[in-house]
Amino acid sequence: MRFDKEIEIQNSREKVWQFLWDVDRFIACVPGCKEASTVEAGKSYTAMMVEKVGPFRVEFPMRIEVLESQEMSRIRAQGTGSDSRVGSRLKVELDVRLQGDGEKTLLSLGVSVDIVGKLATLGHSIMKRKADQVMEEFAQAIKNRLEGVP
Repeated sequence: MRFDKEIEIQNSREKVWQFLWDVDRFIACVPGCKEASTVEAGKSYTAMMVEKVGPFRVEFPMRIEVLESQEMSRIRAQGTGSDSRVGSRLKVELDVRLQGDGEKTLLSLGVSVDIVGKLATLGHSIMKRKADQVMEEFAQAIKNRLEGVP
């Protein structure tokens, strides 16, 4: 599944860029992310994703690798994890791009999600609906956090 979202943020590109690399502030915006830590700054991270999808409660310990970073403009990362209880694997590819000058930044998110195992048996429409909901919550949380909305 592929998802694309653009968020217009009333804040400078520098502040948005700094926010993206501040693990504690960033993960607070990710629905279902219960904890995250830095393995190697700018390169490797871990996170625990917990979510209810259909009848399943899944817990994915994730390993996130930064594949590419272009200062102030782009981050490409990939996260992978497995939930052995539910018998599912998750792979997420994230492409984040920043554009803008002054006090307005356009944050573009491109996300590809691949799910294998029992979770995949729920069907495309249920998975897409859940992923759309997560993307919307994530985008709104980032916007609110960067624009100072509680």
